[in-house]
Amino acid sequence: MALGPEDERRLAELAERTRADDPQFALGLGAGEPRPPAEYRRGRRSGLRIALGLAGFALALGLFAAGAPGGGLIAALGAVLTLVTIGDGFSGPSAD
Repeated sequence: MALGPEDERRLAELAERTRADDPQFALGLGAGEPRPPAEYRRGRRSGLRIALGLAGFALALGLFAAGAPGGGLIAALGAVLTLVTIGDGFSGPSAD
């Protein structure tokens, strides 16, 4: 099935935009060696955020166990922030 001139133009625009936005992905497609898109490559750096979130939660629990003033509120806030951080670290690519 042949593409019309409008489809050819739109396909060429898409290819050019892909090369500009994510050259590694475009090179992989052209070479027949699939590479993950940039959105997935960026998501692999979230280990540090997860570790910091868990460390913060452990600190909040320690303060709560020690009876620090406001320790319950700090522990609850730490739990919420940790869950958000971990959820963000395991999510797929962003929709931007």
